[in-house]
Amino acid sequence: MLMLAVLIATAPQPWIGMSAGPAFVRQSGSGVGAGPMVRVEVGYPLAERVAAELWLTTTIESAPLRSPGDRALIAAGGGARLRVTRLDSDGKLGLWLHGGAGWGVPASGEGTHGPLGFGGALLTYEPPFMKRFAIGLEADAIAWRNALGMAFLPTLRCTF
Repeated sequence: MLMLAVLIATAPQPWIGMSAGPAFVRQSGSGVGAGPMVRVEVGYPLAERVAAELWLTTTIESAPLRSPGDRALIAAGGGARLRVTRLDSDGKLGLWLHGGAGWGVPASGEGTHGPLGFGGALLTYEPPFMKRFAIGLEADAIAWRNALGMAFLPTLRCTF
C-alpha cells in the first residue's frame, strides 16, 4: 500500500488551469478593439519540461472606434508548454513557452468561423504553502483570421 502511495505521489499529475485578462486585437482596416479574455485548459505533463493540453477560450471585444458593434468569440483547441528554464534553485519559479492552435466561432456580432492561434511566454510560481497550485502571468500574441493582437493573462493552475 505504501508503494502505491509513493508511485501516485511521484507520477506526473494532470492539471486544470484558468487564465483571464485583457486582450487587444487589431482588425484589418477597422482599428483596435479591446476586451476581456478567459481561457480554461486541461493538461498533462509528457516529460519534465514538456506538457500537452486542451483548451477552451472566450473573449468579448468592444468594437474599434470606426466599426459598429461588439463581438464575442468562443474557441477550442490543443496546445503545448515547454519549460525554458527554472529561475530559482528550488524549481518553484519557471519560464515557459506556451502555444496553441484551434478553431474559433463567433458567438455574437459579425465574423466567420476560422482558425485561431496563440503563442507567448508564461512565468509561473509554485508557492510553498500551496502544494497543488501554481500562479503565473502570461503574455501572448493571438491571431484569428484577419485579426492580430496581444493578451495579458494572470493564471491559476491546480494539479489533481
